[in-house]
Amino acid sequence: MLDYKNLSDKELALHILQYIDRTQELMNDVSECLESKSNGTKQEIQERYKALKNEMKKDAHYLGLSRNRVRGNYLYSRFFQPSISEAAAFGFQSPVNSKIDFNYFSSVEEAHYKLTKYHSREKWNVLINKWLA
Repeated sequence: MLDYKNLSDKELALHILQYIDRTQELMNDVSECLESKSNGTKQEIQERYKALKNEMKKDAHYLGLSRNRVRGNYLYSRFFQPSISEAAAFGFQSPVNSKIDFNYFSSVEEAHYKLTKYHSREKWNVLINKWLA
């Protein structure tokens, strides 16, 4: 587990962008599975769903510990921490082994929304590019 409070803004942005991209890919795959009515990728989708759900849950727990509250880093305390915490709390509400249906899709979509609620994907990208320039 990373010590998020000691990461730079660029590293925080990279980490949350990975979550945003992974939830987007999972949403796309669930959508394709719903459209095709095929169960061929169901197990793989469920495994990715479970892994992502558990990672975010662990990160949210870690970020919620009082020792990990940071007052000096505005990006961490105002954007990163609440995005991860809300995605873990409100997203991924469907059981891991449930039927892949609209509720399953909606569950992933809610996590994706919470990750981009405070800062869009584009704003996170700007932070990364700012440090590369």
